[in-house]
Amino acid sequence: MKSPAEVIGLGMSVVFILLLFAKLIWKKIRGTESTAVSEAQMTSDSETEREDSIKGLKPVAVASLPIMEFNKEAFCSRDDPHCSICLEEYRDKELLRTLPRCGHNFHHSCIDMWLQKQSTCPVCRLSLHDSFKAKQMVSPTFSTAV
Repeated sequence: MKSPAEVIGLGMSVVFILLLFAKLIWKKIRGTESTAVSEAQMTSDSETEREDSIKGLKPVAVASLPIMEFNKEAFCSRDDPHCSICLEEYRDKELLRTLPRCGHNFHHSCIDMWLQKQSTCPVCRLSLHDSFKAKQMVSPTFSTAV
């Protein structure tokens, strides 16, 4: 005959497994409902909503970021001389991109791929969208006085 502790342990195990299955079934049901809602939202005819949903920067904006060639002697950074995206150390004559708002450096190819999907610095998460919007808003105006 089994001891009361064994019966309680077996009972708790069965209850745990049943709760786990119930949770999985609940997620499956809720997942199909949320998929239908998200499909309805995606079919919205507003193009501005689509542009806002793109999180990365435009290729023109990425290309406008400054590029420098790495030189170990001239490199003055608070951080170690390595790329925070791929975690490799910089080598002499490698091309690095410097982000304008925070001054963080990354391999040219690493940060370009990052900025296609994200619009923030990988280290400090400062938004780069704001800096490009500010540049566009502060365009010179010329008056034609006769």
